[in-house]
Amino acid sequence: MTQPAEADPPQPPASALTDVVERGFAAIQGHYARGVGGVVRDLPDVQLSRSGLPARVVNAVNRARFAHTARADEAIAEATAFFAEAGVLFRWFVGPSSGADLGARLVAAGMGKLSDSPGMALELDRMVDEPVDLPGLEVRPVASAADLEDWLSVSRASAGFDDVVFGAWATAHRALGWGPGAPLQNFVARLDGRPVAVAALLAMDDVAGIWNVGTLEAVRGRGIGRETTLTALRAGRGLGYRVSILGSSALGFPVYSRIGFREVCRVRHYGPPAS
Repeated sequence: MTQPAEADPPQPPASALTDVVERGFAAIQGHYARGVGGVVRDLPDVQLSRSGLPARVVNAVNRARFAHTARADEAIAEATAFFAEAGVLFRWFVGPSSGADLGARLVAAGMGKLSDSPGMALELDRMVDEPVDLPGLEVRPVASAADLEDWLSVSRASAGFDDVVFGAWATAHRALGWGPGAPLQNFVARLDGRPVAVAALLAMDDVAGIWNVGTLEAVRGRGIGRETTLTALRAGRGLGYRVSILGSSALGFPVYSRIGFREVCRVRHYGPPAS
């Protein structure tokens, strides 16, 4: 007899800041899907974002908040069929508003936990803006196709993407473009002219989301990732945004905490196994 899956540890109480984290994750996933001509179903109790590209980082379920368990099970079946139509893997965001047992229900439906990381938020008027003084370091927004290829190269190396995932990642970002008019602003840090770190800002839905922060291993520990993140945050603050959010890795947590971010929830992703 199959044993019921255990529930996740409790989330912190839902609050205005946890809601901002959840909206931010929904915004970036919807932006990726729409940018490549994919499908976004923004239903009253869940958002499904399908780019159609063969990587779960650009196919996702967000903002799941079901009134009762029967609806949760129904939505799990609907989402699984929705992504299966395109033959793509996906990930399901479980946050404070998702309910205590959604993770267990996803596991019971055949999914596994992919990640469990801090969801962090920062009120930008409390940002600790300590510029990094490192000779030869320059951080600038992506402003050309060549800049974007540099951004993609560092992103791949720092995240460890395989060929399939990187192909989808590159397709999505090339489609979204660059320049002041692009909602997703990418930033490249160069040290003595060599690209070494990246970050991105998506200012949308009243949230300045910080995404895709990465630094080449050879230059970590010198403040480069922090300065790249600060550059993106300054851009968001300059646009008039008041709150920023991000999902943190263990490596990035002390960096973001130094800037003033604080953990307000857990970001848990589930998804079907890769075949």
